[in-house]
Amino acid sequence: MRGVFFSILSFLFPKYCIRCGRNDFFSELLGLCKTCTKSETFQAEKKKGPFLIPKPKDRFIFYDEAYSLVLRDSPKKELFLSLKFQNEKQIARYFSFGWKKLLTLWGQDPPSLFVLVPSKAKSGPRPYHAAWYLQNRLVNLQKLREDTSLRKISKDKQSEKRFEDRFFHAKKAFGFTKSDRIIEGLHVLLVDDIFTTGASLNEIARLYKLRGARKVTCVVFMLSGVIESNGCSSQG
Repeated sequence: MRGVFFSILSFLFPKYCIRCGRNDFFSELLGLCKTCTKSETFQAEKKKGPFLIPKPKDRFIFYDEAYSLVLRDSPKKELFLSLKFQNEKQIARYFSFGWKKLLTLWGQDPPSLFVLVPSKAKSGPRPYHAAWYLQNRLVNLQKLREDTSLRKISKDKQSEKRFEDRFFHAKKAFGFTKSDRIIEGLHVLLVDDIFTTGASLNEIARLYKLRGARKVTCVVFMLSGVIESNGCSSQG
């Protein structure tokens, strides 16, 4: 029944490949047709994620581990911009490839709850998040509880800040709407779209550690910024 409903939606609202304009089953699911998905452009990586992001050595780090599902290159950067700024939601499926490998890495200490890192200060319904597909996997397949008490309280955009300014902005950018959530002793998973300096994730990890979190792990779609130049190890 679900397949019939999906076919009807695809017929009425076809989803074309954002790269070549072709429509097929892959473009409906991923936003990329089969040819573009399997092209050498998107298979060039010899290593497969998730990738363990090295901890910066120039600051105190509050999160315990950070992983990226994808390393940035020009084609993936183009796809990511389509996902983040044009709400091409199907692309979220593409960037979520490999997420199940994280379960093996966590082993006997899986997260107790997860948090989607907010990118906008907005009241009312929560704005669209690039990690919506990964969120559904964590809720429906892993039965993880989501903590929605974290809010972005600054209206400034982190992406518009200079490298040095990102750390000062992060210190005042986030807060909790509720203080009665039970966090003590839990393993918290922070989910975001991109890791550039890690300033926001590190500050949020600090806030959760102050509330009693035992461990904080970060997962992002894409690794970018200066840390990438130092290399990162594949955990695939």
